[in-house]
Amino acid sequence: MSHNFLSVIKSTQMLLLYFSIATILDLAYADPPNGLCSNNSKYTDNSPFQNNLETLMSSLSSNASVSKIFNTSTGIDPDRVYAQYMCLNYVTTETCSACIAVASQDIRQLCPGYKEAVVWEELCQLRYSNQSFLGSLDVSGNIPQYNPMNISNPEDLSLVVNKTLSGLIKKAAFDPSANKYATEDGPFTNGDTFFSLVQCSTDLSPNDCYKCLEVAIKNVTTCCKSSRGARVFSRSCYLRQQKRNMDNYHQYCGINTFGGSNFRLLLLPSCDENQKAKMQGFFL
Repeated sequence: MSHNFLSVIKSTQMLLLYFSIATILDLAYADPPNGLCSNNSKYTDNSPFQNNLETLMSSLSSNASVSKIFNTSTGIDPDRVYAQYMCLNYVTTETCSACIAVASQDIRQLCPGYKEAVVWEELCQLRYSNQSFLGSLDVSGNIPQYNPMNISNPEDLSLVVNKTLSGLIKKAAFDPSANKYATEDGPFTNGDTFFSLVQCSTDLSPNDCYKCLEVAIKNVTTCCKSSRGARVFSRSCYLRQQKRNMDNYHQYCGINTFGGSNFRLLLLPSCDENQKAKMQGFFL
């Protein structure tokens, strides 16, 4: 009897451990959308703030068909709503518009009733607030994510990450022609390559863009120094890095990344539209 009781306890403990690990893995590898809601204040149904928010959200995807980064506001204080979206620079305006259309729905579903929220999708991000944030650096609530696959030589990766990203964030922040966006695809080891992408919201000053990406580098080096790839979702900037195998690179123009049960692909700027369509159909 006591033996059976101890077996039940042990089985229960193992189940609890399993579910705890599963929860941690879901957080680590979770695919977008990822939402962050502010606890400062909430609005009520059918309030002027909600009406302004609905009006603004419904118009954003049409703006995204023209511009990949956009700031706007609507209403009168104290019910004024400020919003900003940013698509990854290499996507088409059509892709940007589709992404923002999804984001404008997800942000209200993930943060219902909140006067301040942000949502990160695979290829874009969207935020709104009852306070103006244009030109203000905000790295609170950064979300780092990492590829569950580790590499065998993390020391070599750390050297490449530090060297590559330190130069890349300077280019994005301080080179006017870069327009707050930079990528690099360089050699790693054994014929593999290392891809990096950084991007800031264009309303940031060069110094604030640099600070935002500096924090993002610290985020990935803290959480993910042994991982094959990592990315950081931030209100003001975005960073992604990935080691990739050259055998796959010669066949495809993207990077397979992130996802426990889902297989995700980061499509590179070098892909033409036909390649992207084939890869999306095959991988996503």
